[in-house]
Amino acid sequence: MSKPSIKINAQLNSILQDENFDDFNVTQLRDAYLAMSSTVENPIEARKYVYKQILKLVKKDLLLKKGTKNSKRLVYQKSELFFNANFIEQSKTTATVNQAKSAATITNDAIQQLEERLKESEVDLLTSIGESEEYMRLYQSFPDMKMHLESQYLQARENSSKLLGQIKAIKSVLAHQQK
Repeated sequence: MSKPSIKINAQLNSILQDENFDDFNVTQLRDAYLAMSSTVENPIEARKYVYKQILKLVKKDLLLKKGTKNSKRLVYQKSELFFNANFIEQSKTTATVNQAKSAATITNDAIQQLEERLKESEVDLLTSIGESEEYMRLYQSFPDMKMHLESQYLQARENSSKLLGQIKAIKSVLAHQQK
């Protein structure tokens, strides 16, 4: 049977490889991780991160849960498989940088889509304004068509107002995204 290869944070691996670090709970591992981490981290975020890593190791049978679920006395022990596993260290910052790059790509795509939508809405607004102006000119030329032209004019103005609202909303979102 081949050794399982597991990607793991370098600091967590260092802590877990210590022979004396066994029968631990999430808080103990988090505290050791925070003490070893060179960057100042939020303890809550660190706990979430450490817990996810523990769950990953439990799922792969590298750590064993001892105690009852949702208990303060729940501890984790290293299994025999843990000692035979091949750990591939990776830094958390690398993963964070990759997430930031993908978020930037998503943001750039969103900005591009919003700018296209803004242009379309502005063209539609100009069309709607032109339409309402033409209904006014037609009304002045053909007063006997007042009923029909007035309803068309009001509909074109309402459409213009909606488009103006859309443009305002898109510009607001764009301003927020470009900060």
